[in-house]
Amino acid sequence: MGCPAAYRLAARRLAAHRLAALPLAALLLGSGALPPVAVGVSAAQTAIQNDPGAADGAEEVPARLFTGDPARLADERAVNAVVGTTRAALASTGVLFAPEATRELSPREAALAALQRNLDIKRTGLNKAVTERALVEAEAVFDPVFRLSGTGSLSRSFQRTERTMQYKPATQEYVRGQQIKTGNRADDIFLCGEMADILSQPEELQVKFLSGRMIKPDSNDQCHVRTLPSTAPVALIAFNQQRVAGYYPFRKEASAASPNGQTKTYTGTLGVSQKLPWGGSVDLGLVTTYKDAYYVNNPDDASTRVYGSYKRPWTSRASIGADHALPYTKNYRDGDENLLAIDVARINLDVADFVVRGTVNQILLGVETLYWTLVGSVQRLNAAAGSVAIAEDGAARMRRKMELGLASESNRGQVEAQMQRLRATRQQVFGDVLTASEALRDLLDEPGDVLILPVEYSASLDQPPEPPSAAAVADAALQVLDSPDYLRAETAVRMALRVRQTREAQTRPDVTVSGSAQVGQSNAVFGYAGLIESLSNLISYDTVSLSIGALYRHQLGNRAAKAALAATDHDIARQTHLARQVERQIRGDYQTARMQLVSARQRIDDTRKRLDLAQDLYQRAVRLEAGGVVTAYETIERLGTLLDARLGHVQARIDARVAESRMLASVGALAERHGERTAQTAEDRQRVALLRETGGMATFGEPL
Repeated sequence: MGCPAAYRLAARRLAAHRLAALPLAALLLGSGALPPVAVGVSAAQTAIQNDPGAADGAEEVPARLFTGDPARLADERAVNAVVGTTRAALASTGVLFAPEATRELSPREAALAALQRNLDIKRTGLNKAVTERALVEAEAVFDPVFRLSGTGSLSRSFQRTERTMQYKPATQEYVRGQQIKTGNRADDIFLCGEMADILSQPEELQVKFLSGRMIKPDSNDQCHVRTLPSTAPVALIAFNQQRVAGYYPFRKEASAASPNGQTKTYTGTLGVSQKLPWGGSVDLGLVTTYKDAYYVNNPDDASTRVYGSYKRPWTSRASIGADHALPYTKNYRDGDENLLAIDVARINLDVADFVVRGTVNQILLGVETLYWTLVGSVQRLNAAAGSVAIAEDGAARMRRKMELGLASESNRGQVEAQMQRLRATRQQVFGDVLTASEALRDLLDEPGDVLILPVEYSASLDQPPEPPSAAAVADAALQVLDSPDYLRAETAVRMALRVRQTREAQTRPDVTVSGSAQVGQSNAVFGYAGLIESLSNLISYDTVSLSIGALYRHQLGNRAAKAALAATDHDIARQTHLARQVERQIRGDYQTARMQLVSARQRIDDTRKRLDLAQDLYQRAVRLEAGGVVTAYETIERLGTLLDARLGHVQARIDARVAESRMLASVGALAERHGERTAQTAEDRQRVALLRETGGMATFGEPL
């Protein structure tokens, strides 16, 4: 079962992808967390008001790395000042509580803080370190194995004599002058008697009896003998008295003592073995032995037997052996479980990279979403606070008119009602600021109770992203193949395919051939005087042995291997469906985010027109109120309409930035485009874009 063309395309891109598209992942995994690199704009130094000690951990930005716009920064801080003014106004009434300490935070600083403190990134960094060690462990199976051993033995035997009962047959009885037959041959005859008894025997036997074939009788003229079979070395045994058949005590030497004392043997072994990646193994061995050999002067005569030594106890032997699985058998190449473990560990390294990319992508998406939500809340609070200030001026004019009798109590009540609506809007928006700040603080794991204020964002906010063109949409279809989520799913398919190769090989018979050769020295007579002499003369061996063997092994039915292969086929199908499902989900997320961006861009245009119209109507109402044509209530009502238009326009611009973040995150390109999207000047944007196109991007837009 093969993988689709999309999987093969992603696999071919993998080598270049890991170098070019994973710089951030490599940086993160190298230390378990982001190193202290510059991620901010030089004009936006981290500032923590009312809490000087909290600035100790702020990152320093190298000079001239990124440039800022002082005018924009001043405007942003003026907007942030409204937050402090509103907080003081609401705190005096006891309506809302807000932290006193504030911190200015740029988008790049927010991203860096999140990545540095995120435990998921540290965990994935450790996961890659574990995976790398697992790969080293798997590859170490094929490292040569050196072995060195030494043994020594002392042996000695001692004499032991046992007393036991032994059965003995009865003796055969003959009288003096009687012939004793011991066999069927003519020579198998003896005489019970003495020299005087020979004369009574036939002449042809007298000569034989004279040659020593006489048994001397006892005092009772009887001979007691025991004839033996013809195969025995003697014909008979003579006794001096009669023996009755039965069991008699017997002394037997059960163990003989060593004639030369104890025997000392020392053996040293040196060897190297190596597993082969394509199956089989090779073994080289060298054995040296120290053992004294003794000689005997006269082994046939115990009385003159003398033992001695040549003082040449050293011998050596060398051996080489190998075994190898035949091609297309169970344990050859892909069928080797050790090779499978190595390939799986290497694939897991790719998975670790993709996990880091996906983690970074999701963290950046969360940071950007919360950051732009905070920006939108601050911008809307600025608009609401401005409207409240203008309305309060209008209410003051209404009170002066009432004092002069130019306005009625009804007009004053209507103005107060509109004022309360605007104040409620301001209070609600300020609550949104606190909520967004607290959510971002939790995500960044900021210590202490601090109110985060955004800076260095207006350049990005004032340039809403454009919806992707048709060519960009087509290119995004290919970028799906570079998404970390898709690459993880595709890697799972590749891993299942690799496992299937081994499981398929496991269904084949196991056929292995083996061979060994050994040359050695012998000290049956004598060996060599020293170890070096023995090793140097090993080429002049005394013995040689060769062996060749073959093994065929196959389990009957082979049900386990077949079941494992079937399970792998099902896993491939499952992983393939999951990869396609992930691909469709990514494409769906991209299209959804693209439509949200298109919708946000359209709402930006619509709300801008509405804002211009509301501005004109409000200005006209101000002029008419000054001429006494309309009342202050109608002017404040127009002011409320203008505020709604401003809030809608701000929200549309924020939605456009969030939609762009979601669109880039869906294809895993959020980290790659982060530096370009957070640059505050056109020069920085052009420089970062050029670095990204030429492959000179390290992470978040910093040059190499």
